[in-house]
Amino acid sequence: MLIDGPSLLALAVVLGAIVYYVFFRNVWLARRMKPLVELLDAGTARLEGGRLSGKYAGKRAWFEYHAQTRAGPAAMRIGVSCGASFSFRIHKQAESLQPAERACLENLEEGSLDAVKSGDPLWDSELALAAEGEASFRRWVNRPDVHEAVGTIALRPLTTILLCKDGALWAVYPGASAEAVFQDRFAREALGELVSLSETLA
Repeated sequence: MLIDGPSLLALAVVLGAIVYYVFFRNVWLARRMKPLVELLDAGTARLEGGRLSGKYAGKRAWFEYHAQTRAGPAAMRIGVSCGASFSFRIHKQAESLQPAERACLENLEEGSLDAVKSGDPLWDSELALAAEGEASFRRWVNRPDVHEAVGTIALRPLTTILLCKDGALWAVYPGASAEAVFQDRFAREALGELVSLSETLA
């Protein structure tokens, strides 16, 4: 079946728009990721699509940018490898989140997690905790050094979702919070905090 002239022109316009979008999005993202590349160990950085991978202080590390879609807002994720034997998610209570941030939370794929209480009244009133392997998680999260580190990350003004799964610890910054990660100073501090926390999950 032959395609008529107007249909062929419309197809060419659509394909051109897709190529234009993909090309310029990648160029834009490469420029935005440049300060993050410089945080990683020399010679280890690799950028593919929205994912920058490499090593930080010898540990596997990732920056992942997820563009805004109908299902949720843009989000930036920082991840580092860890040796956790359990999965978990920690974030501010849903009523403290903006609608777009709640949408991002709903789109996270972290498997089957059960709601958990830490036993700290302040935390349990401000944070939502969920884990697979509740006993191990509670022992870990209630260690004084861990409790302080997690509180620093999860209770900061910028919305942060801590997520641990499949041997990696992630800090997810949805919506407007994603922009902060592109700033060298914030990204360096956030990555350093995450690496320190990951070392408690050996």
